[in-house]
Amino acid sequence: MNITKEDIEKLIEVKKDDTLINHFLTIVKRDFRATGQIERNKIKIWSQGPWNSTFYPIFEFKLNSQNHLIDITDKLNPIGKIFYSGFLLGLISFFLTRNWSDFNLQEYLMPLVIGLIFITIFLLIINNIYRFEKKQQLKEIFEILDIELDATEPEREWTLTKIITRVFMYPICIFLIIVNIFILIPQGEIIPMIGSLGIVGTYLYTDLKILLKKKTTENTI
Repeated sequence: MNITKEDIEKLIEVKKDDTLINHFLTIVKRDFRATGQIERNKIKIWSQGPWNSTFYPIFEFKLNSQNHLIDITDKLNPIGKIFYSGFLLGLISFFLTRNWSDFNLQEYLMPLVIGLIFITIFLLIINNIYRFEKKQQLKEIFEILDIELDATEPEREWTLTKIITRVFMYPICIFLIIVNIFILIPQGEIIPMIGSLGIVGTYLYTDLKILLKKKTTENTI
């Protein structure tokens, strides 16, 4: 079945240009309507998810000379990129704001290791949030356009890479929770405690949500 330009245009509820200010207004107003920009050989469509209002994807539908769909690509929206870059830079600067003139490996090793752990978890969190939102929206798009889901290979959640990642990250999350309970909370380190528990909690929540969603979907087939 050929998907035409007219078919894709029906997905759009609001027509707007793909600009920084429009994505900013989408996030501020929490506008969950499907928004799109129509061009000659491509159509861009984006919308917020019910639980993910910032790191949502922009889908680009590429068309051939007969205005038939030939490819669908995705990218993170510009506001999501700004939040991502800003938070990452803030996280890095937080762990590097020390006096390096009297550097001592034994004294600085633990903060550096913890900093790298936090940054790694942060990257995985954003990746999981974006990946989950993209899969959900793409599934809805395929259903509306009547594209066979069986023709697309489902993403496997228990590949060797993902298993190694979870074997590595879950003990780290447990370690950071223990650090909060026995070190940060007793010492009254409120900001590091909120930041660390927030990052750990978000990673565990998004990863478990993906796994549980995957299991539920498989059980209903």
